Amino acid sequence: MAGGVLAVTALVPVSLERAVAAAATATPSAESAAASAVAIPHVAQDPPQWERGAASVALRFRRLDGVKRALMIGAHPDDEDTGLLAALARGRGAETAYLSLSRGEGGQNLIGSRLGEGLGIVRTGELEAARAMDGGRQYFTRAFDFGYSKTLDETARHWPLEEVVRDIVFVIRTFRPHVIVSVFSGTPRDRHGQHQLSGVAAREAFEAAGDPRRFPELAEHGTEPWTPVKLYQSARSSPTDATLRVPTGEFDALLGMSPFQLAMASRSRHRSQDMGAPQLMGARESPLLLVASRGGENGDADFFAGVDTTLAGQLPDPLPAAWPPDARERLETYRAALADARSALAADRSDGSVPALLRGARALRDLVREAPTGPARETFADRLALVSETALAAAGVVVDVRADRNLLVSGEPAGVDAIVWNGGPFALQDVTPAIEVADGGASPEGARFVVLSASPVPDAATDFGDSFFFRSDPPETPQDGRVPPGAVARWSWQVTPGARGSSAAPYFLEQARDGSMYVWPEDARLWAAPFDPAPVRAAVSLRLAAPAAAPVPAPSGTPGEGRRDSRAESAMLEVARDAVHVGLDKALGEYRERVLPAPALDVGVRPKTMVWPLADTAAREVAVEVANLSAAPRSGFARLEAGEAWTVEPAAAAFSLAAGGSASFAFRVAPKGALKPDAHVFRAVAEETSGARFDGDYDVVAHPHIPRAALHETAAVRVSAFPLTARAGVGVGYVMGSGDEGADALRQAGMTVETLDDAQLRSGAFEGLDVLVLGVRAYETRPGLAAANDHVLAFARDGGTVVVQYNKYEYPQGGFAPYPVSMSRPHDRIADETAPVRILLPRTPIFQGPNLVGPADFDGWVQERGLYFLSEWDPRFTPALEMTDPGEAPKRGGLLVAPVGDGLYVYTGLAFFRQFPAGVPGAYRLFANLASLRAEDWRAATRSAGAQPPRP
Repeated sequence: MAGGVLAVTALVPVSLERAVAAAATATPSAESAAASAVAIPHVAQDPPQWERGAASVALRFRRLDGVKRALMIGAHPDDEDTGLLAALARGRGAETAYLSLSRGEGGQNLIGSRLGEGLGIVRTGELEAARAMDGGRQYFTRAFDFGYSKTLDETARHWPLEEVVRDIVFVIRTFRPHVIVSVFSGTPRDRHGQHQLSGVAAREAFEAAGDPRRFPELAEHGTEPWTPVKLYQSARSSPTDATLRVPTGEFDALLGMSPFQLAMASRSRHRSQDMGAPQLMGARESPLLLVASRGGENGDADFFAGVDTTLAGQLPDPLPAAWPPDARERLETYRAALADARSALAADRSDGSVPALLRGARALRDLVREAPTGPARETFADRLALVSETALAAAGVVVDVRADRNLLVSGEPAGVDAIVWNGGPFALQDVTPAIEVADGGASPEGARFVVLSASPVPDAATDFGDSFFFRSDPPETPQDGRVPPGAVARWSWQVTPGARGSSAAPYFLEQARDGSMYVWPEDARLWAAPFDPAPVRAAVSLRLAAPAAAPVPAPSGTPGEGRRDSRAESAMLEVARDAVHVGLDKALGEYRERVLPAPALDVGVRPKTMVWPLADTAAREVAVEVANLSAAPRSGFARLEAGEAWTVEPAAAAFSLAAGGSASFAFRVAPKGALKPDAHVFRAVAEETSGARFDGDYDVVAHPHIPRAALHETAAVRVSAFPLTARAGVGVGYVMGSGDEGADALRQAGMTVETLDDAQLRSGAFEGLDVLVLGVRAYETRPGLAAANDHVLAFARDGGTVVVQYNKYEYPQGGFAPYPVSMSRPHDRIADETAPVRILLPRTPIFQGPNLVGPADFDGWVQERGLYFLSEWDPRFTPALEMTDPGEAPKRGGLLVAPVGDGLYVYTGLAFFRQFPAGVPGAYRLFANLASLRAEDWRAATRSAGAQPPRP
């Protein structure tokens, strides 16, 4: 449903942010629980200090002269060398980008329960946030992370190498890097098969990008062959192989830290991956190995050695007749103006550089206007945009575009303001904002979300309401296009959004995947981007006029700005801004958030996954939730469509919702007769009285550290019917972990489950419980559990059963198990979900009851068998399963049982958390058996069958 995890700004006291984060890991449904507990808007992070004021101007100067572009290629979010990216982008003014083959959909999620596509959206946002810190761009291929892979061959079966190379070549031809850095070698030492394919594909793309015979169809999408000069490979894992070491730990006065420290702040954006990093002071470096070079004999003397990074070097040589004959002279005029601007830049004020910047902007504008279409013209146009931004920042001119709604519904007008604040001393003339509107006044074929119309209106869109201290009238709209120094001006529109394809999903989720590859839309402007462009955007053109000489400050205590040269420099500048929603929260203050397209009605269903034991004929309840995301009242009927094998009561439920309203309806579903093992789907639908039908679950993915995005899925319950039972009368206490649905799985098996809070853990208040089940990574995400571990072990010694699901290295290092255990680094795992499984103790209660579990119960598992297996254990532990990945020795550390006092202790690395959302019958049956274990049954079975499993 709309809302997702509600977020807290970085300005909120740390205790509040941690409280919300703790709520996300301490409840069965992290997102819904956090949302219902406290209404906190998703607040965008304030930009860092180097993105504002004079420091931002000085940093931009590092990019204004010369052209240096570098592309880094890896397999996943978090593979990138952020230190190198920060050193190049922020420190040396290079244009940098990171191309991640995948969006990390196959990983684990420390901060919530989303997996698969939902986790991919989280990690895409984390990469966006990371690049906002270190100054790079972000790209992707079509590859969907199908999970950990140990071999290149397996990865290539999921990700066809030629298709991945094609996507990389598209990015190379679009971004046009001079230097490529492959994070991986493409050899088995990369371990992960996806890492290996990344390294192989990077090398092939380096050779193919400049060859017009490779992927000629890409020319139809506006790209031309581009030949990178050098290919490096990261030598982080083998620093002795490095041929170049790029310093990253030197203090940067503009940043107030080193690029490495900035990179660690960037790395810490990967919160879903447990990547928080310290910002260490002192010398650091990024080691690189030169793999290929077209840059001459000294190509490895420096990162960009052998690359012509001059602006003139971007021109064709010799200069074709289509180019202005004085193109090189115009570039020299620009460079001379840039030198003057740099010399006039002062630490305490930047407006002295404006006249020269305007002179340089004019020279570039004239060149761009007369240059023929092609990569060189695009380079100069990009540079003109950067000069324009620099001049406005130096002049104290702020341009902001704001929408009065954070969700835009097709066909419903919304208010948009363009605000220009002339905070500096110079005159602004001919200020002309314009909303981007689709040509023809209608959605062109293939368009996803466009503004159909934009009409100027007199009323401001942004209104913070009454405030005793801060109430002020909206700025006026100047009729002559002039904004004098110190003034704030506003232009307002009413915009009407158009249709946006078949759903509000991101472009890469619009169509069903082709295996493990996304299907991209026809519009190549979307390809490889993190998300769709903003639904509303405005361009502002203006003339900035400034005296040719820097201002001379007035004597202290004298009114006025000081004497100025009577001559003036002026230039037409243009900047563009995405519309953002700016709101006011009485507790948090002003907040900003990304504007998203949305359906008029959001339809949710809970639960999303249901298992139905064949013997269960009683009715179950399904909740259908309808939320009105539009600005107008909506009415109609909600229904749950279950199919002919089921009865549903009521047949429909009427709703009448005001703008922003929501309602939940309970439907009772029961089988009409005896069920057979099968998969079923219950679909939730909201149909308006007008006939419009909505069946999408619109989920806003929002966390404090990332820009928000939306996941739009069919509102459906996926039901698996199969034989399933659990021991009656068992009291289960569940300690929620990260991304954990185990408690719901046991409830659906018919067990009584109580989720335990930290107070119960600290006091050891386990009365009435027979079993404790610890969720995924609970020792990492629940600090109170580690402190209460003695109570957990005492519970086992007193006759209870403790079932511990997979934990990371903190588990063996912390000594939380009752007997010594250890994990290998990297940890043992079974990545092949079809890997053969051998049951070592078939006559024990784990496999005998209440569900008879056999080899067939390991059919249909998804992504992997398990992870974070134990590698060594005390002899008092008994392994119950043996599994083997292709080409490897058998592993027995995935499920172990040990008697502890009068009770039992179980550790399992089996990936139950992946099987539950997929409704895998065998996983539910085995999990129910583990939660039904009794020590006396285990002892009796092992005495009669022998305590030791058979030898491998």
